[in-house]
Parts: sequence; structure tokens; C-alpha cells
Amino acid sequence: LVHTPGMTEQNVTSNCFLIETAERADLNQYWFSSGTVGAFVAEVASEEGCRAALVSSPSIFFSLPSQVQQRSRLLDFDRQWERDPGFVFYDFNQPEELPTELRAAFDFILIDPPFITREVWEKYAITARFLARDGARLLCTTIAENKALMVELLGVHPVLFRPSIPSLVYQYSVYTNYASERLDQLNPEVDDEDWRLAASMATADAPAVAADGELHQLPLPGEGNAPPLETGDSPPTEATVHLPLPPEAIVLMELRECLGALKRALEAMQAPLQRAVRRRVAVSKTASDDPVTAGDAASAATATAGAAIDAANASLASLERFLTMHDSESVGDASYAKAWSDSSSQLREVHELLAKADALDSVAACQDFGQQCRRISTALFRQSNMLLERIKVLRKQLVA
Repeated sequence: LVHTPGMTEQNVTSNCFLIETAERADLNQYWFSSGTVGAFVAEVASEEGCRAALVSSPSIFFSLPSQVQQRSRLLDFDRQWERDPGFVFYDFNQPEELPTELRAAFDFILIDPPFITREVWEKYAITARFLARDGARLLCTTIAENKALMVELLGVHPVLFRPSIPSLVYQYSVYTNYASERLDQLNPEVDDEDWRLAASMATADAPAVAADGELHQLPLPGEGNAPPLETGDSPPTEATVHLPLPPEAIVLMELRECLGALKRALEAMQAPLQRAVRRRVAVSKTASDDPVTAGDAASAATATAGAAIDAANASLASLERFLTMHDSESVGDASYAKAWSDSSSQLREVHELLAKADALDSVAACQDFGQQCRRISTALFRQSNMLLERIKVLRKQLVA
């Protein structure tokens, strides 16, 4: 594992943790974007001598400046980091089974659970109270629909800044118990206008997290790793919607699925490409004692990167087929016409981007490539959200 000392918002594009560490969907483990990591790291490090507990948040822990990291702790279920001196094994099903020296030991606690249900958050709240010193700052991430729950359990409130989690389609919010100038502004990776009014209206229409722990609308995973749920805990599976769908909404959903698949493929491609280029550069610059082994490692990394590029091209081809089958006038909906136009433009951009993928020959070129991928992914994410809002409107109109 490569640590990233001295992490700041200025050098987040070189975050080695995000480059080198694969997400694990089986543990509901999805990383924040480099920009969001930089913002959260700056929050943790903003007070001199701060000792932080990063609960189910390894991307933040391993991105902290070295001095802050040394006095902080990572509480996590994934034992891949257990050799790190800051690692503490944590299973939220036993929220207080922690070393006694951690009781009331932390000035800052950042929590990003793998599930969003009431039962899970109740256990994380117990852990937060165990860890917190008097006056400790709390930063939590979950969905907007959990606003009342977060106020009830931890006294935290939503801020304007919303985190970017590239591998997720749905959007999280950030909750804190303190004021922050940094978090009182929009995250340009996610929003270009104030989202709170629309979110409050949506939340008013949405069912709350029920006493049985289920959120009956759009449950989703977070970064945190997921231990097995105890009996009575409800895994966050997406609720079945029993309302009928008009034909135009079905087309919008199909387009949204194509956009989501392309977004995930672009993001999944970045780490293998970085790894392949690093291996090739290392082979070319270093007189290895075992050049055959080094060359084999570079070849294997290049093959993995090639497979990721192929997957992105396949997702691109699927979107292209969809747009050919359903032209801009086929649905008779203004939102679809705009989405079709935007998707066609993005199609050309991605074609041009993927044409460069095989020719990347330096880490700097990979980082520039990654920035372009992230820009396109952000655009795809916004478009996906726009389509989702239109689908909801069409569904309501049908049953009104």
C-alpha cells in the first residue's frame, strides 16, 4: 500500500491510494473522488494537533498528512490494512468492542458507513459517542433522506458541499456538527447550483427511514466496508417501485443505464492504466536484477489495462447503438431530446479520449487522461440525475 503524505487540495490528482487501491463491491467499498478526499483531509487537518478517527473511511485516513495520520486511527472491517500501525479492526455489529484507550480519545470523527439504514446508523452513533472527546467535530456522509435521522442520532446537519463518489449513481450529502467555510460552498464536481431546495422537496415526498431499518426508496452503499448484517438488519437493496411506467420513461431509464455503464467503465479504466504505465516506466528506467519478472509484471499490467479499455469501448458501443435506435425525436419529450444531444456530444468526446488510451507513455500523461475521464464522468453523472428527475415526473403524471 502506498501512503500519501502531505495530502492537500492542490495535489489530490496524485493520490496514490486512489490509484493503487481497488474498490470492492462485495464490501460496499467505493472511494470518494480525489477532490472530495482533498476537501475532507483539509477538514481533518484544519486544527493544530487534531487526533482523528476515520471510521469506515480508509481513503481519507491514507490521504492524511503523515503527522496527522500518525496520531489518528482507521477503524475498518477490511483487514487488508491491518499491518498499518493506525489500523483498528471494527465491526459495526459490535459498536463498543474497541480498545479502551480509544474511549473519548478523538477530536475529529469522520464516518462513512457501508449501509444507510437506521439500525446501522444507531450502531455507528454508539461508536461515535465512544470515540468522541468533549467538543469533538463530527463529519458523516449518507443520503439526503436521512436528514432527520442524523439530527436525532448525532446532532449533525447537512452542509452545502456534497461528496463525489464516482462509482455510485446516487448522491450522498455531508452532515456536520460544526460550521466550516470550506463545506459551506458547492462541490464543482457535483453541483453548479444550490441543490438544497430541490432536495428538501424530494425529501418531503420521500418516505423516511422506517423503524425496521429499511429506507423504502433509493438505498445505496457508501465507502465503508460491510460486515455481515445481524438478524434484523436490512441490507440496502433498491426498493421495488410498483407504479407503472409510461413508454417514454422506459426509454429514459434505458438511456440512463447506458450512461451509468459508460461512467463506471471510464472510472474503472483509470487505475489499470496508471498501473500499466508505472510498470512500463519502471522497466525502462531500472536495471532490474530480474528483468524477466519485471517485464512479466509490466505485460500483465498492460493486459489488464487493455481489458479495461475494451470494456469502456463496449459501453461506448452500447450507448452508440441506443442513440441510433432512438433518435432525438423518437420519444416526443424535450428532456430526452436534450439528453440525446448531450449524449451524442459525449459519445464523440469519449471516442477521442479512448483513441489516446493505448498511447499513454508517462505518469503525467495518465494523470491528464484521468482528469479528462473525471470531467466526462461528472457530466454523465449530472445527465443521469436530470433523467432520473424527469422519470419521477413522468411517473407521477401517469398516476395523478
